[in-house]
Amino acid sequence: MAFLMEAAAIVGLFVVRLGIPLAITILITWWLRSLDRRWQAEAAALRANAAVAAGTLASNTVAAPEAAEQPCWEYRQCSESRRAVCAACRWHDLPCWMARLRTEGQLPAACYGCRYFRPHTPLQQPAS
Repeated sequence: MAFLMEAAAIVGLFVVRLGIPLAITILITWWLRSLDRRWQAEAAALRANAAVAAGTLASNTVAAPEAAEQPCWEYRQCSESRRAVCAACRWHDLPCWMARLRTEGQLPAACYGCRYFRPHTPLQQPAS
């Protein structure tokens, strides 16, 4: 019985000594990668916005195909009062995320996970 207790203590200390720092390292790595993906998406959105504003890129090339079938405000089920102040409802020729980026100066956090957010053109994909 004493052997089992000693073995359990060694395994427990091994987990504490190596397992916890390894778990913390994995969590920090995951967080930094998700932060980097968000920054890359934001940079791509700013590039696409600048290209559309300059006229070198058509706005429909950065719009998600789903946006043509159902507008953003219907997908998100926005109320009439919210639609009255929403930039996406005022600028029908731009993707909803681009209209909000132009009016608010930055993308809302909800845009990054939305199916309508597609800042990359088919010819310009981000580097992995």
